[in-house]
Amino acid sequence: MSWYSEACATDSPPNHSPDMIRIFIADDHAMFAEGVESLLTGEPDFELMGKATTAAETLQKVTSNPPDVLLLDINLPDQSGMEVCRQLRAEFPEVKIMALSMFSDEGYISAMLGLGAQGYLLKNTGKVELCAAIRSLYAGKTYFSKEVTDVVMRGLMQSRTGSAGIKEAPKISRRELEVLRLIMDEKTTPEIAGILFLSEKTVESHRAALLVKLGARNTAGLVKAALQWKLLDE
Repeated sequence: MSWYSEACATDSPPNHSPDMIRIFIADDHAMFAEGVESLLTGEPDFELMGKATTAAETLQKVTSNPPDVLLLDINLPDQSGMEVCRQLRAEFPEVKIMALSMFSDEGYISAMLGLGAQGYLLKNTGKVELCAAIRSLYAGKTYFSKEVTDVVMRGLMQSRTGSAGIKEAPKISRRELEVLRLIMDEKTTPEIAGILFLSEKTVESHRAALLVKLGARNTAGLVKAALQWKLLDE
């Protein structure tokens, strides 16, 4: 049984606790956050603890009063949701983290899972699946929307068909390569955003994904990994 089918088998997973599931929403788009809140309002086992629009606000509120499930946008204006996930996983491992994103790129999915998120949903998810996902995480399971599961499985199949014993270079998207090249050219985030016609928070999300994929902690590490893997060779 796949991750998706296991999680969707029932709206209330076996051994589901009768306690209220405390939920916190972190998303910088107020209308989207309010929409998610309205979808969850009225569910008898859900307790909505609040919302945040920035990484700093999310960390402050979640650490002061940890929820059971955090619905976390990857794109936050001041810091990537990936970094929020990293910090909370280290300090509050009991908080279940569900990534919410418009991105179905394997890099983002793998990065969030690698940082400890237990689930990944796309923002076009409906109420039934969102509620099932929250209950699954609360019950100690993982949950990935079908499209996300398909992306992960394709990545696994491709890695299995690779040559045994040969470590493959990290899979970097075309846009991530463009960002990496400009980082190596010592461009700032605002400059990169202007050159690529992206928002600064999108550039920061690409940078965060690169850090995870390349196992780097800072810009120097990105440069070292890029040279090691010859990622920018023509």
